[in-house]
Amino acid sequence: MAKEKDPVTKVVEDHKPKNFKFKYIIKDDELLKELEDAKYDISSLDTINDTDLTVAAINAPFKEYPREVVTSSKKPTQIEDGVLLFKQMTTKTDKKLLNVCVGFFTHDNLRYVCVKFVYERFDIIEIFILT
Repeated sequence: MAKEKDPVTKVVEDHKPKNFKFKYIIKDDELLKELEDAKYDISSLDTINDTDLTVAAINAPFKEYPREVVTSSKKPTQIEDGVLLFKQMTTKTDKKLLNVCVGFFTHDNLRYVCVKFVYERFDIIEIFILT
């Protein structure tokens, strides 16, 4: 029989993207404390190994889109600059997903797009190079 996950760790584990590199931005200090108290490996919430790139992404100006951009469409939704948003970018597209934000930025002479999935207690970002 599988071991039941602690409710606080289940919140973050159930939302981890499966096919993309990601970083969690914990917005709720209470959640962070609960994770630490549960001895949760906080480092597992960041699979992007470039701190400078992550900081640049977080500081990008974002345009907000309704959660339906990824939850209600059967096909990917094209937004500005040919960026496609689709359900497979995030594990949970339920009502806990509040909205989706997209920001463009330049880092080390390369142009990137950052997709931010906004939840109540945390955000998840994914970063992609534009060509």
